[in-house]
This record gives sequence, C-alpha cells and structure tokens, in this order.
Amino acid sequence: MTPAHAQSNASLLPDGATDVRMGAVLGTAPSAPGSARRSAFLVPQFSAEWSNGVFVEGLAVGKQMSSDPMLGYGPVLAVNLGAQRADGSSVIRPVTGVFVQYQPLRELALHAQVSIPLLRDTGGALFNFRASTQFVPAAHHWLEFGTGFNAADRRYQQTDFRTAQFQPSGGLRDVFADVQWGWQVSRKITLTASVRAARLQGDAAASPRTRQRTGVANALGFSYSY
Repeated sequence: MTPAHAQSNASLLPDGATDVRMGAVLGTAPSAPGSARRSAFLVPQFSAEWSNGVFVEGLAVGKQMSSDPMLGYGPVLAVNLGAQRADGSSVIRPVTGVFVQYQPLRELALHAQVSIPLLRDTGGALFNFRASTQFVPAAHHWLEFGTGFNAADRRYQQTDFRTAQFQPSGGLRDVFADVQWGWQVSRKITLTASVRAARLQGDAAASPRTRQRTGVANALGFSYSY
C-alpha cells in the first residue's frame, strides 16, 4: 500500500474556508509485505483542507498546486507505519514525494505518486499508480472500484525483501484491486468500509522473506465533519 493518498480534487473551497473531519479507522492487514502474519489496528483519523490547497489526510500532509478540479499535482510528506528492515525489525518510515491526479472522464480517475523514504538506512523510490471509478448506487451511498500497481527501484526492494543470500532487483512489486463503500449517514457523519487485495510480483514474490504472495487488507472508518 502506498504511504499516502492525496486528495482527489483540487480545492474548491471559498477563500479562508476550511473543511475538517475527525474520526477513527479499525482494520487488519499483513504485518509486512509478503508476511503471512496479520496485524490489527485502530488509529485516529484526521483530515483537513484549506482554500489555499494545503491538506492533511491521516499521516500525510501536502499541497494541491493546481486550481483545475480535473487535474491536481503537488508535494506530499507522509509516514509509513508498515515498513520493515531486511532483518525483519519494524521501522517507522517517513517519506516524501509528489503526486499527480487526473480525471479525463466523469467515471474515471487516475492517480500516480512517487514516494522516497527519508531514513538513512532505507531509501530508493516507490511508484504507485491507481485507476478508479465511482458511482452512486443509492441516495447518500457511494461505491468506488480501483486497480493499479506499485513499482520500486532496487534500493527500495532491498529494504523490504533482501536476505543474506537474496539480493532483489527493481521492477514491478505488486498489482492490486480494491473496493470502497461510503455512507453519508447525515450531513456531519460518514461511515466507510474498504477491502484491498495485492499480489507480489517478480523479485518481491521470489524473496525467501515472502511467505504469502497475496495480502488482503480491510478497514472500517467513521468520520465527523466540522
């Protein structure tokens, strides 16, 4: 999964306005890429958007540099809590990067992001691409389906999949598909649910550290809008 996902549209808020949401997310996911172990999590969720394009989304902060609602781009700084070193120990990985998003059709949204870890003992770059479509099956409900892939360079791959006898190269890391459902219970309250399945590819799948090629993550969320 990617460290951060930028907001889906350029800010259309009036000057000086702010959109703020607070809530929590409960879910389970593989403990690390390729791990057969699962971890449960319950984390607070905070998101905010300002009329100047600056936004906070969970553990990410960034800025929309475009005023075009169909095209967005800008820098992002985030924290990845699911990273591991080659020796198997956990590490909190701060990352920086840039995102680009484009909506060529009403039914199609494209998102691309490059993320670069900032720690000295990690590094490299991860490229994420996702295409999605969203529709409204009933009043106050929405469904979104997405698919995409992650590609990483050699240094990034080695952080997650290297062993003493195995030195992975760069390339396609995984392909994934996801579905998200949202229900706007009231003007202030929104409930969400999501499931994502990702399958490791190439050297990531061949690594001795990989115990399970396919990993599934799911989450339930609650947010209150101010």
